[in-house]
Amino acid sequence: MSNSNTAAAPRRTIIRALILTLLFVLAWLCFRLFEPVLVRSIGWQPLPAIEEKETMPADAEFVDAEWRELAAPAAKRLRESRATLETPALSAAISVYGKRIWAGAAGLADVENQRNANLDSRFRLGSTSKAVTSVAIGTLLDAGRLDLELPVQHYIADLGPPLSTITTRQAMSHTAGVRDYGLCFCFPVWEHLNRRAFANTREALRVFDLDPLLFAPGEGFAYSSYGYNVAGAVLEAASATPFLEYLQRAVFDPLQMNHSGGDFADSAVAHRVSFYETKDGKYKPAFHVDNSIKWPSGGLLSSPSDMVALGNAMISDGLLSASTREQLLTPQLLADGSENPQGYALGWRVSDQKKLFNGSVTTRIISHHGTAVGSTTYFAVLPEFGLVVSVMMNKGQENIDSLAPQATALAELFVAELQRRAAVTQESAVK
Repeated sequence: MSNSNTAAAPRRTIIRALILTLLFVLAWLCFRLFEPVLVRSIGWQPLPAIEEKETMPADAEFVDAEWRELAAPAAKRLRESRATLETPALSAAISVYGKRIWAGAAGLADVENQRNANLDSRFRLGSTSKAVTSVAIGTLLDAGRLDLELPVQHYIADLGPPLSTITTRQAMSHTAGVRDYGLCFCFPVWEHLNRRAFANTREALRVFDLDPLLFAPGEGFAYSSYGYNVAGAVLEAASATPFLEYLQRAVFDPLQMNHSGGDFADSAVAHRVSFYETKDGKYKPAFHVDNSIKWPSGGLLSSPSDMVALGNAMISDGLLSASTREQLLTPQLLADGSENPQGYALGWRVSDQKKLFNGSVTTRIISHHGTAVGSTTYFAVLPEFGLVVSVMMNKGQENIDSLAPQATALAELFVAELQRRAAVTQESAVK
């Protein structure tokens, strides 16, 4: 064998090793970048049947004595809705004129460990978090510590163009032109499936704070969770308090929302449910995410009983002044005076066209529903009836189209009883 052939053999071995290493690195990068898609078909298991009992456990149901006759039909509706939605757990609460009158939980908070959901179970709020942030900002407005019309740079001094010129009002009403979630060179490539940890709301803005606006502030409407992150960063700066700490002190504690807070990816949270995807009678754990990227806009946890307390704060005196509530619930106009397409106010959608009982009743609704990885929430206030309804499940969806009819049907049980009682009262008054 010649010396040249002898020398070439080790070189070929090295080249092969380098090629294999490169292929391995590329394969690893592709997997990390596109992991949610690549594992989408893996890990599905049959969704376990749950024995539906006529009587709920004590920790899974609450009913006010004056509404006891609706306990059985409400619980039945909840169980049937859970089965229809194919969700491991479904939890709901109803309040009327500031008083929680019924709450229930059905199914499994944790399928793998067969842990039942109860009234303390915490679900991801998704975009319903915006309503919580709105109320927190309302407390700053009442205290005179925040001006919605000032450029956000007034509060976040190191924030440069293009975000520096938008106002908090524009950020809260989705008229600032801030983009929503997109793609990134990160693991995974989809920003809404973020796995990075962010220390505070200002740090989370760095994901998009140099990106161009979609339109001149005030001249258009584009729903944007990132825009609401700006509002949260303003709250943190104006209050000189970490965002979650301020929520706790200014909103959760006064309203006795004892099962609400941030969704922490790196630590255990008491009563937090596990999150899932389901389809065709099967389930799998939802993709693991870190929601510190969006605490103000979609990263909070809560329970239905806690959220009906928040909803009541928007129709009753107490936490916020009447003028501030009105300001938060006024749909925002665009610069040309036209209405925005969603009836969006400042963290709330407002409509006078909510249909109940197959369209026979039309009423006002104040709402903000939410979708998250492994969780979906319905949250609405019907001021005419003094009623607040919150429904949550540990199943992720792209929208609330399947949850909304189930939540509405549950609310209608109580609206019908309110109408019946009003008719009896009126009849007695006439006599």
